[in-house]
Amino acid sequence: MAKNEADIIEQAVRHMLEQGADGVIVVDNGSTDDTRAVLQVLASGDARVHVGVDTEPAFHQGMKVSRLSHLAWRAGADWVVPFDADELWFADGMTVAERLRGLSSDRAWCDYRNAYPLPEDGRLDLDADRPLQVDRAPSAWLRIAFRTRRWVWVGEGNHDLRTPGPMPARCLHMLHFSYRSLEQYSRKAEQGVAALEKAGKDESIATHWRGWATLSEEERAARWRGYLEGDEGAADDFVGSDRVLVTGATQWRTWDPEGLFAGVVPRH
Repeated sequence: MAKNEADIIEQAVRHMLEQGADGVIVVDNGSTDDTRAVLQVLASGDARVHVGVDTEPAFHQGMKVSRLSHLAWRAGADWVVPFDADELWFADGMTVAERLRGLSSDRAWCDYRNAYPLPEDGRLDLDADRPLQVDRAPSAWLRIAFRTRRWVWVGEGNHDLRTPGPMPARCLHMLHFSYRSLEQYSRKAEQGVAALEKAGKDESIATHWRGWATLSEEERAARWRGYLEGDEGAADDFVGSDRVLVTGATQWRTWDPEGLFAGVVPRH
């Protein structure tokens, strides 16, 4: 699923293909920027990219991703990786596809670390050779990947499946580029809250978006500065002010090739 992600969607799709995916299904959910045009160019040049259009404005992510997972099953997929446009997935010493194909379990968890621009930059330029800062410790949240079957129900946010099953193997990693600029994140939160309200979702869902939408412009600017400077309590998914400066992370083919995150123990 993608909405107004023109600055990153091409890189995310190409990265997943480089990680061994046999195909990528992307559905544009009413973008008003160039997201759909970027996707159409990708699809015209690579038969592995399949682009659809979603005209439903309400937030029903779990239902929609479950439907896309069914389409992947029908296409013959063995595994589904429900990634977002602002996520780059990796495995240790191999591609994501190689890691999943070697698993005996039918589910895999992916931990993730948020990436931020440098305070002096204020904006994340993924094409520039500029360092970015990444949380040393992973978030308390996880993403799920899973073996396909005829029907599977994916929970909101792609954190887990609603259908019971064994404990997933924790074996994948992801860099999360949700915080690319103040303007981009404000737009993301506002359009997210609007979609949640259209769907009548419980207020416990996406509290970070809801909280951001209540802030004034001045409060958002101050909160954004806190994100970039690692102020405790500023970030929605704060894991500590300990961050690593990384250059060229968007060009990684395997997880942490320089050992920058070695020795970090996950919180759960």
